[in-house]
Amino acid sequence: MAESKELDEVKEAVGEGKGRRLRPSECRSHMRRTLASEFQGIVDGFVEAAKKGSCPHVKLATELLKPIRKNPSRKNGSFTKILEELDRRKREKARLQAEEGGAK
Repeated sequence: MAESKELDEVKEAVGEGKGRRLRPSECRSHMRRTLASEFQGIVDGFVEAAKKGSCPHVKLATELLKPIRKNPSRKNGSFTKILEELDRRKREKARLQAEEGGAK
């Protein structure tokens, strides 16, 4: 019950009050808006905790500073694999024809 009271107090402080509940499709955008508005404070909190020697905060800070992957995260789909195979066969055929033409 205390958790619900605390949650209501936070909602009132943010300005939401006791409005309607969010639909699942709205939860992600609500979370993004909330994080965006509080992002600077969150980062400042991580930095302060990391300066005090908090290992989880230092780990999180270093993970956030890692470069983003540049290669695709998903494997090629079957359509892409087929196109690559057709392209490989076409190049191989052209190479064989060039060799036959040079041998004659």
